[in-house]
Amino acid sequence: MNGALISAVIPAAKLTAAGVLAAVLLSACGDADEPQELDQSAAAEAPTPLSGAETEEPEEQTADPDPSQDAGAAADHGVELPQTPAGTTARYVLSVLNAESDSTAEDWEDRLHQDALAELSPTDLATVINTTIRPQGPWSAAAYDGDDTQSLTRLEADSGELDLHIAVDETDQLITTLYFGEVSEPVETAESFQDVEERLIEFPGDVRALILQDGEPLLDLRAEEPAPLASVAKLYVLLATVEAIDEGETSWDESLEVTEELRSLPSGTLQDQPEGYTTTVYDVAHRMIELSDNTGTDMLIDHLGRDAVEEAVVAADHHRPELLRPFLTTRELFQLRWDQPQIGDQWADAGEDQRRELLEELNQMPLEIAYEDIDAEDTNAEIGWRANAYDIAAVHQELAQRTEEHSELISILGSNPGLPTGIEDPWWQRVAFKGGSLPGVLTGSWHAVGEDGEQRTVVLLAEHDDAAELRSEADEQFGLAADALTIRD
Repeated sequence: MNGALISAVIPAAKLTAAGVLAAVLLSACGDADEPQELDQSAAAEAPTPLSGAETEEPEEQTADPDPSQDAGAAADHGVELPQTPAGTTARYVLSVLNAESDSTAEDWEDRLHQDALAELSPTDLATVINTTIRPQGPWSAAAYDGDDTQSLTRLEADSGELDLHIAVDETDQLITTLYFGEVSEPVETAESFQDVEERLIEFPGDVRALILQDGEPLLDLRAEEPAPLASVAKLYVLLATVEAIDEGETSWDESLEVTEELRSLPSGTLQDQPEGYTTTVYDVAHRMIELSDNTGTDMLIDHLGRDAVEEAVVAADHHRPELLRPFLTTRELFQLRWDQPQIGDQWADAGEDQRRELLEELNQMPLEIAYEDIDAEDTNAEIGWRANAYDIAAVHQELAQRTEEHSELISILGSNPGLPTGIEDPWWQRVAFKGGSLPGVLTGSWHAVGEDGEQRTVVLLAEHDDAAELRSEADEQFGLAADALTIRD
């Protein structure tokens, strides 16, 4: 993707948590019926549209691809995929990508670890591969690196390059991680918090940053200044969900339904489900954080009520809650900025009451644009969600406290750690992440908790009127976030 959509930023990464399996949703954007050129921008971050129940049943495969055979054109490039568990798994995945017939659930049912199956079904995985990756091929292996249980394979096609990250279980050799990420160059490691700050200051545009250790600032770079949040604002929707559960107004297993009135644009998967598709509050919340699902976000806001999310903003000690009133749905943001700009033009100078009236008018209108209509270089951030870095640290802290009574939050917030390559033996027991992007906006927030209760929060909020230049800095920004989490005093 080109960074035009609100979504979780997923830099190319060696992800070891099984819950990140669903990040197989590729960072390339394309219609399911028409392959498009892969976007090579560093900030292309969101899952692509997933056809889901609307996808036609793929043709039956005559035979299961044999992982012992060379996959695609790998041999033509002289790349040897070793006979290790990770290497043979990479060979198998590549053979599925290049098979004559579409992938089916049967390709994956006996290959996914149970933890991975809890996050993404074999049917959904096959659908993602068929709609986002296979159309971009054929693929060949251009480079390989790995050990027995983890591997990184550089894939090449006429449409571009991807990094295929794989991790398998040591005992059963089943897939725990399957991730297709954009190719990125290694980023120089920062050795100190001062180094982190100096490099952030050199970033283009405006950068606000905060590092807290057990609530005390280790780095404060304009952290009190409000900035656009993009999808980081979805943390407030998650908090409102927990509040509603605590008050008995909903539950994790209550059903929610996809309707045309709630259908938004990618990122996510729910926008491609048919009207009437139902799933649980837990599943929708999980997708909202892991995949930055926009339709799921709007389903929750509709279910809880806009006022409930605005109350959660207050409960999380936002320094100026009025900046998030009225709290926009993602669909409303798309409408205001690109679908009904004549209404969006009135937004900046309108007060809260007038803005609510504008939303009432807007909600009577259909969403008439597609993803392709989003202007990736439109960096006007007047319409959106705003907070400062301390506000985001506070909502992370509030959610961390709620994990004691809601263990579901641990899997939801930890489903996509948003960390680049190089995190080995982390000191933390778990890490929560939410990032996001809009044209000219790139954000990320992390909250790590150690076994002894030690907590570190990292918030980076960047904006720039040159969207392409900001996207080019995404890898370094997220690399510095990883350093900020791992540097020890």
